[in-house]
Amino acid sequence: MIRLRLTGVNRHNDYLGIPKLRRRSGVGGFLDPVMGEGYHPNNIPRVWRSCQNSTKGDEMPSASEMIVQTLEEAGIEYVFGIPGGGTGQIFQILETKQDRIKTILVRHEQVAAIMADAYGRAAGKPAAIMGQGLFMGSNATFGIMESMLSSSPMLVITDTSDGGAAQRPANQSGAGEYGSIDLQSIFKSMTKYTTLATSPKEAVLGTQMAIKHAVSGRPGPTTVLMRSAAIGGQVDVESPPFIHNASGFLNTSKPASAPVDIEQAIQILSESKKPVIIAGNGVHVAGAHSELQELAEQWGIPVATSYKGKSAISEDHPLALGMVGTYGQETANRAVGDADTVLVIGALLRSQETVGERPDIFNPNRQRIIQIDIDERNAGWSFPVELGLIGDAKVILEQLVAASKAATPDNSKRKEWTDSLPGRRDAGGYHDQPEMHEDSSPVKPQRLIAQLQATMEPSTIYSLDAGNNRTWMAHLYRAQQANTFYSPGGTAGMGWALPAAVGLKLVYPNQPVVCVTGDGGYMMTVNAISTAVQYDLPIICVVFNNNSLGMVNDHQPEGHKIASEFYPTNNAVVAEGMGAWGVQVSDSKDLPDALRAAQASGKPAVIDVLIDPGPSPDDWRAGAWRAGQT
Repeated sequence: MIRLRLTGVNRHNDYLGIPKLRRRSGVGGFLDPVMGEGYHPNNIPRVWRSCQNSTKGDEMPSASEMIVQTLEEAGIEYVFGIPGGGTGQIFQILETKQDRIKTILVRHEQVAAIMADAYGRAAGKPAAIMGQGLFMGSNATFGIMESMLSSSPMLVITDTSDGGAAQRPANQSGAGEYGSIDLQSIFKSMTKYTTLATSPKEAVLGTQMAIKHAVSGRPGPTTVLMRSAAIGGQVDVESPPFIHNASGFLNTSKPASAPVDIEQAIQILSESKKPVIIAGNGVHVAGAHSELQELAEQWGIPVATSYKGKSAISEDHPLALGMVGTYGQETANRAVGDADTVLVIGALLRSQETVGERPDIFNPNRQRIIQIDIDERNAGWSFPVELGLIGDAKVILEQLVAASKAATPDNSKRKEWTDSLPGRRDAGGYHDQPEMHEDSSPVKPQRLIAQLQATMEPSTIYSLDAGNNRTWMAHLYRAQQANTFYSPGGTAGMGWALPAAVGLKLVYPNQPVVCVTGDGGYMMTVNAISTAVQYDLPIICVVFNNNSLGMVNDHQPEGHKIASEFYPTNNAVVAEGMGAWGVQVSDSKDLPDALRAAQASGKPAVIDVLIDPGPSPDDWRAGAWRAGQT
């Protein structure tokens, strides 16, 4: 159960019998003159409503003050953004709260949304992004869409910039009237929940509900869009609807599956001789890594992962098969194809996972399929299933583990199946290619990944980008610990890895965080380096530099390349200009020392690796597709 509430709060009595609020001298806040039992200034939310008589007017809090208080009550620790429009008033209130809610200034709204997306995935709770409406509804959309499609909690706070204060005429805003942009429709198209606040109280209540919807059910982004009068006005806290402590809206249990369905799942597993698990992004979202491993070990079930599910289990585990699908391991593809029962956990079974629906890999006509998903629309969506278990992946796996203990599985019938795994790994070249062992200049991408594997500690957190760089990385890097890989698998867009690494470093301050990106994706969001320097977040960015959009270039005939090649750029020097540490590497023998020096620098670091443009993932990626046609 995720509880985003502060400790030491009596939720039943927060708003009863408290004397009038008085304005804090010199700043835009309020203080309680009476502190209840268990009070601590860092964890007791301020009370905004008094049941005793008071006068309205100057004693009423502003919407901006109450929005910030709501963030604090809900346990939100970070706000990424750029002040603009009406949100400047909220930023000003945040200035007094930096010990509890840290504001991260970005250089572009896109970067703010990506940072919050990655942070939300890793922390399991939302960060807020905030800025002026027209630019949040345009620049920030990539990160918001990725959050939506990858089930990451996120809170978007923005305004309609109406009234013509900054632009003329007055209709040049995001309010949706003739001559303006309909921001509400834009945000509705890519979020779980969007509310338009036209009054101060609506702004506060909308913020509370947006946080609730961001974390409930399948997590995702939510938006509070406010008219100018809503942000700047005062809130009548003495009349209905009353404003309650935001933490109380978040105390809900995660959904479990019906006991009768759990019994049926256990029966199907007990009848299987060659079961396999496909673990997807839902394992990461639910934080169900230990439960997944325990269930697999109880039954001796091999575990493959989807691309977005990579590192759901350590790929060094004896039952691990690696990633299944177009970019996956032959070991995983063949094992899934040979299975008689497939337990799918939080994976959508997209074309990428099933290699274009290859029937020799995934076929519901000959395999018994159990699918776990928190959204009932997803279970039995891509393929028919024998049983859909609807609920939180962690909760359902806990149910299955408990039921398995009671059932005492007889694994003798599956011994031959599990004993075959080492041989399958050897035959499939598990996370291995000959080029991984060959030094060269320029550096072969396979060798780069092998040296990352050998040099960085197993607990290193990786953020991937899009293109050939992520294909190489996902296919060849062996995730030695669970929950160490993050990627933009929802939109699969370029430019995600670098800002994501900054967001991840806030969650993993004591582990190395490495961004792996191509030179194309790096330049799309390179300004994130400046933010990392400003806030002393020592990430490492490894750039696959082949002066091209590699995946695009691979599909263009020689002599007919167009819009796929760059002017050579030293990406390390670019980073040094922003205060980071940087080095360019052209020989693979120098890469381990560069990685160690980057860590020793204690600064954000960029290692610009000149890679051999010859090798292409298409050499084995296309083979995976062709194999199903022979």
